[in-house]
Amino acid sequence: MLVEAEATLAFHTTGRSAAQYLENYGNDEVRKLTLASKASLLPFLGPRPELMVGREPRVEALKAQVEHAKTLVPTTEFLDGDQAREILPILRHEIAGALWEPDSKDIDVAGYHQNYVQRFRAAGGTIHTSAPVRSLERTEGSWRVAAGNHTLTAPVVVNAAGAWGDRIGELVGAQPLGLSPLRRTIAIAAIPEHFDADEVRRWPITAFQPDDRSGMIGYCKPEPGGLLVSPADETPSEPCDAKPEEHDVALGLHNLAAFTTLEVRHVRSTWAGLRTFTSDRTPVSGFDPAVDGFYWLVGQGGYGIHTADALAQATAANIGGSAWPGQLVELQLTPSHVAADRPGLDGPLTDGY
Repeated sequence: MLVEAEATLAFHTTGRSAAQYLENYGNDEVRKLTLASKASLLPFLGPRPELMVGREPRVEALKAQVEHAKTLVPTTEFLDGDQAREILPILRHEIAGALWEPDSKDIDVAGYHQNYVQRFRAAGGTIHTSAPVRSLERTEGSWRVAAGNHTLTAPVVVNAAGAWGDRIGELVGAQPLGLSPLRRTIAIAAIPEHFDADEVRRWPITAFQPDDRSGMIGYCKPEPGGLLVSPADETPSEPCDAKPEEHDVALGLHNLAAFTTLEVRHVRSTWAGLRTFTSDRTPVSGFDPAVDGFYWLVGQGGYGIHTADALAQATAANIGGSAWPGQLVELQLTPSHVAADRPGLDGPLTDGY
């Protein structure tokens, strides 16, 4: 049984995804979850390599990032500025180096999500939309859940409420995990008409690194109808239906102009979404240490789509008492790495992107 607060599934995050499979995105635990999910994603992937570019002050850091990335993704390469411009000619001449991930891919997010929905229903699952959880009560080893107009019972409740995860936890008296919902902004910009459309479609997703620190200050990728542009913002937010702010859209276009020669004069559409993180930026998939039958599946940040299958397998193993997924064993990712009671979850949000 799945209960969804909104009238439609995938309203807040999945439906607002940048739709990219990236094996070098996130910390090592996230990257392992991504690699373990790839097989399920293959029918929904299309070509879209990644460049992560920087100016001269970032070259040594980019080289070190590439060497670390190769431990899990051996195809990762360092490119100098000229090599990067051969791939993306609009890069400015100040760009001095890049991380190149040739096996990054576009994701058909809608198709992938619908595949899960169809499989869930085929297995006998029922979905209730417009059914926000109002209360949860534990009696005699079973949960009584009031959600919308429905009253349901189950031995285990999986809290997959995203930005609202801690609020659902509070309903059962669980200690909050300290989840951090962070707003990210997207704009679709019109590409000047003199660019060849076929050439633009072949451009990689390209992320921009600042001169003085790791992380991103923006990225862009071709989309139907234009160029997707983001300032890679991480603005703290309450759980909500996130909306874009004009200054964030302007910042995204400003950073695009700082790293490329593209002159964007028109924005066709904008949106924003919440990416919800734990303090260590690793998702949680595990039972609450103090509340019987209450399972946390939260903190997927910006990695939810491309870690979904591995987290689903981990969740099924934990709840069903079956063996830990073989791919995660091979990648040396254990239940303790994603546990709800792991050390450090009560700390401040770590740096990342």
